[in-house]
Amino acid sequence: MDWKEVLRRRLATPNTRTNKKKSEQELKDEEMDLFTKYYSEWKGGRKNTNEFYKTIPRFYYRLPAEDEVLLQKLREESRAVFLQRKSRELLDNEELQAIFHSKSLR
Repeated sequence: MDWKEVLRRRLATPNTRTNKKKSEQELKDEEMDLFTKYYSEWKGGRKNTNEFYKTIPRFYYRLPAEDEVLLQKLREESRAVFLQRKSRELLDNEELQAIFHSKSLR
């Protein structure tokens, strides 16, 4: 039996597994499982045992959801404090004028 005949038979017979509708969550779970499996194979299946990698700080934090009021308020407050600190570092108008006049006198 050649491959063309096998392909024809495969296409002619309906696959009962694919006819069952899977929920969207089941499909996402299956996709994540396959991704994890293939990714770990691609990485060589080895675990990083180096202690240095455990000390790398986290650089991304997800934005709080609308129902997480406390986290939203914390984010707003920390942003306000950050902006206040940065604005204090800026030169005010008098300092800028002093720099401008000292440069123009030279």
